[in-house]
Amino acid sequence: MSKLWNPSRQCLPGGSLFPQRVSLPAGLPRPPRLQPRLLSQQTRRGLLTLAIETSCDDTCVAILEKSKAGVARLHFNEKITSDNRAFRGVHPLTAVVSHTENLAPLIQKALRSLPKATRVESPQEDNNAKTLSVDGHPRLRPDFVSVTRGPGMTSNLATGLNHAKGLAVAWDVPLLAVNHMQAHALTPRLVRALEEQEADQTQDPTSEGTGDRKLQGPHFPFLSLLVSGGHTMLVRSQSLNDHAILANALNIAVGDMIDKCARMIVPQEILSAENSDSNSGMYGPMFEEFAFPGSKESARYEYNYTPPSCRADEIKIFDSGSGWILTPPLAHVGKSAASKYEFAGLNGQIQKLMTERPDMDVDMRRILARAAMTLVFQHLTSRLVFALQGDGEKSKNMASGTETEEQSRIKTVVLSGGVASNKFLRHVVRKMLDARGYADVEVVAPPVSLCTDNAAMIAWTGIEMYENGWRSDLNVLTLRKWPLDPNAEGGGILGAGGWYRIPKAK
Repeated sequence: MSKLWNPSRQCLPGGSLFPQRVSLPAGLPRPPRLQPRLLSQQTRRGLLTLAIETSCDDTCVAILEKSKAGVARLHFNEKITSDNRAFRGVHPLTAVVSHTENLAPLIQKALRSLPKATRVESPQEDNNAKTLSVDGHPRLRPDFVSVTRGPGMTSNLATGLNHAKGLAVAWDVPLLAVNHMQAHALTPRLVRALEEQEADQTQDPTSEGTGDRKLQGPHFPFLSLLVSGGHTMLVRSQSLNDHAILANALNIAVGDMIDKCARMIVPQEILSAENSDSNSGMYGPMFEEFAFPGSKESARYEYNYTPPSCRADEIKIFDSGSGWILTPPLAHVGKSAASKYEFAGLNGQIQKLMTERPDMDVDMRRILARAAMTLVFQHLTSRLVFALQGDGEKSKNMASGTETEEQSRIKTVVLSGGVASNKFLRHVVRKMLDARGYADVEVVAPPVSLCTDNAAMIAWTGIEMYENGWRSDLNVLTLRKWPLDPNAEGGGILGAGGWYRIPKAK
């Protein structure tokens, strides 16, 4: 008896099933030529990436998908933070141990969130190479791997980069080793794409969509205030890889100063409380809640804040009326210091004050906490005002037949980085811009979960770079310092070695 066609009888390495060629007796109907392949439950036409972030003490992994219409879906986004309580700040060696211990299990967990693949029949190309077997089930393989290359702590970065290289090699996909600060600046574009997916559940997030949709706002150019425990900078984002630094910190970063102030001002019994944020090394949220009780849970907290209407009001000395004062940062320096942030001086004033008055009561400590945050956040916003004033003049001069003044003017200010999760900062920025004549400038900030270090922003940056044809060599090394500005030493993002470009698909 002749053997009939049986797809289960032949399987090539990798799992591809092929129809077997056989001779059939005359008169028997010829079976259809079926070529099973693995596809997503919804045919994917966009991009899928797994991303890793280990620049500091957070071990982060994400899986992000983006359609051609610009709609994003975050399948997985988790982090594990190293325990730095014994050091009252990030301890690099402790963070590396945490990355080494937690990264591989977190990746394994993330893979279970990859879009499912189901076996369907199609006469077209075999697609098994685009799938992975996870716990015995077919999942879609990422199109590329995204990872933070820098800036950050060298050993910490290396842990993530080496894992990413291994995945890229194992899956035979490209590597995108991206700039951490660029990712913070682009995060609001990710948020906008995620909001589109949530707002339009009826649209297939993997479909091509309607060609004219512009989902990746805010659109260039825009200003970014990148504020975290390690960075304080004002950036003019002209395009994906063109980010000019307009102002930078002279000494310590704003997040570092806030942490130091929290440890000095917040009473010890609150700092050491069992459920306090300090147990995870996060002093900023605790400091905000101490200064403004109830603000953490309130959507419409009344800050009773009156913004300075001019520069003279902004640099006035704060007088507590109780025998102590605080002088705002760079109060005696004019517009010549518009490119500088300075926090060590104010931090020193507070340290001296707390040394002289160790028995300061809770109410006075709360007044001090509010004053410190007010002066710091007004100092941050003052440089924004200088930049908007300069941009207005520049736009008038640059206006031409191809670019109008309206098109070249800054319309959006982005707050990003861990400190951007501070609701009082957002309140101060909005109120000060309104008071200085910039009520029409939009202020956007990511949700708290995307303000702090996370892998979702790395995934989005990888996608934007990938769409523009950029890829990273597998021999790239970590970069402890990696400037954003193309005019800075090293040539900015694209000035780092290891990039190559492929033609964009038409």
